[in-house]
Amino acid sequence: MTEHLANQTIIDYMHAGLAPEQDAHVYAHIESCAACRSDYDAELALSDMLRTYATRETRELPSSVKAEIWERIRAARPSPLRNLADWLRPAVTLPVAAALALGIYFGTSYLGPHGIAPIDAAYYLQDHAALNSTVPFTDRVNAVAVTASYAAGTNP
Repeated sequence: MTEHLANQTIIDYMHAGLAPEQDAHVYAHIESCAACRSDYDAELALSDMLRTYATRETRELPSSVKAEIWERIRAARPSPLRNLADWLRPAVTLPVAAALALGIYFGTSYLGPHGIAPIDAAYYLQDHAALNSTVPFTDRVNAVAVTASYAAGTNP
């Protein structure tokens, strides 16, 4: 770099606000250019002086600003009725939610069909007869006759 660095570039360099390749160029330029080095040293001294002043001095808000802040805090306080409502909200919400959950859990069993479900016994008897007809050591003729009689709807 043959030109001198801008003051903003030096400040960005001090605060690590430059891209890595630009940071390297600024470092090399500050090391080789006495004028830019003196600008850099002046900025460092100014930063140190401001930092020292900020840590040493205590600053207080003006009394009018403090009074306004306290006035707004007092105005923002909720009323006693609002405090009571906020306190009762969990005391009411939790039991209501528990009652709803129990009602949904136990209420679903009453929504389904009532009474005993009818069982079609003929299907099970025909199925049993069909299984018995496939067993190798049974009387096949008897099993086939029982199956046919159930299919016809008569008892053997």
